[in-house]
Amino acid sequence: MPWRHSFRTKLVLVAGVSVFAGLLLSGGAAYFGIAQLGREAGQETRRGLSYNSAEYLGKHIRNVAERLSGEIERAESELATLTAVAQTLIDHRRELTPLLDAAAASPLLRDRMQIEPEGRWAQNSGEEPAIVTAWGYLLDRPGDAPPRLRADVAAAIDETALLDLVMPPIFSEGSRKLQIYYVGPRERSFARFLPAKDLGAKIFEMAAPHNDPPNNFWDFFFPGLVDGWSAWIGDSARFTALHDQITLTPPYDDAAGGGPVVTLFQPLWTADRGAFAGALGFDLSLTAIIDYVEGLRLFGSGFAFLATDAGNVFAINPGGARRMGLSLTTSAGQGVSRFEQLLKDSSEPAIQGLALPTGDGTTSTELTLAGHPYVLTLVRLPPFTAWAGTAELYRSRWVVGFIVPSEEIYAALDAADAAVTASARRVLISQIAITLLTLALVMFGVILVSRRLTGTLVQLARAAGQISHKNYEVHVEAESADEIGQLGRVFNQMVGEIRQYTANLEGLVQQRTGELERANREIIALNERLAEENLRMGAELDVARRLQLMVLPGEGELAAFSELDLAGFMSPADEVGGDYYDVLQGGHAVKIAIGDVTGHGLESGVLMLMVQTAVRTLLASDEADPRRFLAIINKVLYQNIARIRVDRTMSLALLDYRDGLLTVAGQHEEIIVIRAGGEVERVDTMDLGLPIGLEPEIADFIELAQVKLEPGDLVALYTDGITEAEDPAGAYYGVDRMIDALRAARAGSSAQVRDALIADVMKYIGAAKIHDDITTLIIKRRA
Repeated sequence: MPWRHSFRTKLVLVAGVSVFAGLLLSGGAAYFGIAQLGREAGQETRRGLSYNSAEYLGKHIRNVAERLSGEIERAESELATLTAVAQTLIDHRRELTPLLDAAAASPLLRDRMQIEPEGRWAQNSGEEPAIVTAWGYLLDRPGDAPPRLRADVAAAIDETALLDLVMPPIFSEGSRKLQIYYVGPRERSFARFLPAKDLGAKIFEMAAPHNDPPNNFWDFFFPGLVDGWSAWIGDSARFTALHDQITLTPPYDDAAGGGPVVTLFQPLWTADRGAFAGALGFDLSLTAIIDYVEGLRLFGSGFAFLATDAGNVFAINPGGARRMGLSLTTSAGQGVSRFEQLLKDSSEPAIQGLALPTGDGTTSTELTLAGHPYVLTLVRLPPFTAWAGTAELYRSRWVVGFIVPSEEIYAALDAADAAVTASARRVLISQIAITLLTLALVMFGVILVSRRLTGTLVQLARAAGQISHKNYEVHVEAESADEIGQLGRVFNQMVGEIRQYTANLEGLVQQRTGELERANREIIALNERLAEENLRMGAELDVARRLQLMVLPGEGELAAFSELDLAGFMSPADEVGGDYYDVLQGGHAVKIAIGDVTGHGLESGVLMLMVQTAVRTLLASDEADPRRFLAIINKVLYQNIARIRVDRTMSLALLDYRDGLLTVAGQHEEIIVIRAGGEVERVDTMDLGLPIGLEPEIADFIELAQVKLEPGDLVALYTDGITEAEDPAGAYYGVDRMIDALRAARAGSSAQVRDALIADVMKYIGAAKIHDDITTLIIKRRA
């Protein structure tokens, strides 16, 4: 035997591999233990850093949100104070008339209105505290006379002159306001504006069409806003605290060069709160807010941003915008230029799909930008009423976001991980050296011991070779008391049993041969009995099939009806089918029936014969009511099905023909009517009854349908074996193809139409298997 196949060689290899595997596992365990310890420590440290950084970012972002909301709330408070004064003047106009008249006439507050040389607007002299401008659509133009300010507009200007005492201090103190102004209602939408500037010329330069009738300030510059406010009329909750009516526009660029702004409006109302009476507004500069947000620095290179809840980022430093993949676009409106940096238009997928928070707390998540991980923290500012270009005012909340690179948060942890990895690598190198040295020592000892252990095994191998050559006289010397000696003794015992079995083998073969011959004779006898049983059952099924076909109306019976030309066809898929049709002459009308028992085989054929017998019996008893006729058949079949314990039902339609009128009762397939001119009508029978044998009583579900037949009209009755016939690809024949075949052959006799239809169906099926009975009855009114 070659040395590489010897047991001794295998013993040495197994021992060596086992020792090596043990050393490798112990060394690997030590290495991975150190690595695991490092990972667990790193994970614990990471969790701590994540928690602390989340706490820090959460507190920091809430402080930033409070500061930003404070800026907005301060402006809202100032606007609410000014609006409260103006609303008081409206609510107590009658009592304050002397004061208002005196203010309008005083040299300090009197507005000296002048018509622009070309008559395009009216404006005060500019020496007053605030500029008052009335646009061209607020001027009267009487014939060839010079234009003049409308009297009602002039009166409204006088009534608001007292605001010139309140607006300047509100403008100069508090929040950073670019403009502060009052605008009247739609019909008198003049503007009282601070600081003083040539407002008429400026607006005409920016939006000249606004100056022409029938425009007004509100619908031109802020479409839908007044309608949105007016929708609150009658809502008492809206008027409990007028401060809540303050409405903000989206951020936009000030056309006068004031930078990014947002406009705050608060509406004024008539004393009875039944109509809009104008509004006061601030153009609040966003420059300070944007500078504050852009100047925030988080860890090393983290940044902040401020966005609307629609995802428009309007405050972010340029580096942050590049990292978020944002691009700035502007859209010019009527005098307003809006700027947009939309999250959904970002080039970064994580930003495109970013869902802004919906609750009041802070949210924190991780995302990937340009292949690098970041931590994102978000919080929403308090809500406010917002206008976005339509009459639908809504509650909106700005969102503050912090984005910080994960590597800056976990920089110390990454350094510790690198140190642990280096230490684990040194341990691995040391363990490999120890493993190789130990393996060499063990292999030397195994070789020495194997020489003594394998002597008896060599004898066993040689004896086994002798047995393979049919020499059963071998014997192994097994003197040792260990497991190898026991193996030798068991081997000797097995060789003795083989010698004995070989000597008795011929007798065992003869015994087994006799047993097989007896079993073969029994199988032959069983096959003969099965052949006789199959022959008997085939004969019985053939009798049932012949009986089923015999009860169908023959050609002579169908030719006996003077008004109708009839032709039928039925081909069962099995020896016995479940389809049924019949044509019988009754005392009142011609009774026509067609049905389909569920399933195939002998049971379905028996039920079909039951129905045929019931129909003939009822017809012979002169039952003329179609509903009662069908209900009695159902009850009989239901009771028979229960008696023979089969799970079958049947679709059945009964038609009565008399004097050109066809009356239909019962649920079955659609009835196809082909008129003499080729028009097609499809009569749905689904609502005319229920399946027969499903319920004991169906009288309440039976309805009737009537079809008028003219000479040459054709009616096709059929079962689903035609419409659901499959071609080799498994596609159904279908009702539409059947109608095409009927229309093409309608000029012929009923027999010709039937033959054409069946030929088309068989051509369609081709070599495919027929799965269901194929039945049709063609009815044609003779000319």
